[in-house]
Amino acid sequence: MAKTLELIGEVGRWGISMQFVKTMMDDLGKGPIVVKCTSLGGDLNHALKIKEMFETHGDVTLEYVGFNASAATIIGHGAVKSRIREDSFYLIHKPSIWVDAWGNMNEDDLDQTINDLIAQKKEAEVFTLSVAQDYVKSRGIDFKTVMNLMKESRWLSAKEAVELGLVDELVPVKTKEKVAVSNETAAKMKALDLPVPVMKETEPIEITTEMVNKMDEKDKKSLFQMLMDIFSPKNKTEMKKDFQQINTLLKVEGFEEKEGNVIVSIDQMKSLDAEIKTITENAAKVSEATNALQLVLDLLDDLDPTVKASADAAAKVAAVKAKLAARPAAAAENPQGGSSNPAEVKDETDWNTIDNLPHNKIADAEII
Repeated sequence: MAKTLELIGEVGRWGISMQFVKTMMDDLGKGPIVVKCTSLGGDLNHALKIKEMFETHGDVTLEYVGFNASAATIIGHGAVKSRIREDSFYLIHKPSIWVDAWGNMNEDDLDQTINDLIAQKKEAEVFTLSVAQDYVKSRGIDFKTVMNLMKESRWLSAKEAVELGLVDELVPVKTKEKVAVSNETAAKMKALDLPVPVMKETEPIEITTEMVNKMDEKDKKSLFQMLMDIFSPKNKTEMKKDFQQINTLLKVEGFEEKEGNVIVSIDQMKSLDAEIKTITENAAKVSEATNALQLVLDLLDDLDPTVKASADAAAKVAAVKAKLAARPAAAAENPQGGSSNPAEVKDETDWNTIDNLPHNKIADAEII
């Protein structure tokens, strides 16, 4: 498949430059390239170099679109084939050079200016002859015809440019596709005394109220079905159903697809934006909670190597509990019973009742 290169604007350093075209050609590489050009001309030097690059590549087709003149026409001489849209225009003329002669002058200044102008005129003649020969060699047109066209310097229609041999091929402008009406449908419409549709989308089928009123119910249904047969296949909307999550979120079957794009309404975009906002906010909260949990786990790891070595949060908590349970209890300064001598302590506490309390049973079970 051919690659495409667009050349739009003035030929020269700040527009369609030789450097720009070289970069683009290098990127496109080998293989057929279609260059679409729209330019009023410009720098002949850049045009000649671009022409040479097209020749070197060897597989460039140049298509002229809109108005193309002067240096832009020279570019096309490097293509293996040139073509022009039938709604476009083409112009060739004699090259011009910059002349700067003005202000007050004495007779010596005038003589010098005259000599300078004569020299510039000779330069212009050289440029004109060279460009004319380029049209003759590249396009196979006789020299006299080229010189007359360059001197006339007028816009040619696309058809004239092709007929004169300046461009190889005329590209017709595409018209609207015709509606497909089968022979069977056309015959039915004639039988109902209805006009067969004019075969252009831009021209409507003329069915008057009077025609419909004359029909019985069966014919009306037949007319409706025929219209559906004519237009439904062409205008059927293709639904893109691949985006299941988005379809579920927006509560739609799918999205209308046209030329590789899907059509989304403003309300649907608002819903998507609100959902993305919610997801973003929830993600921020989850991140904050995760960071807080990690801080707690890091503090637990600092308590003891066995805690740090535990696989997960639950294991770390269990390790901490085990450490706490293993710690020796401290003796009370004044044991219950009023004496510091254990032999004289008289413990009157009902330990059986206390040990059987629900929360103590749970604590004993966890320690075990």
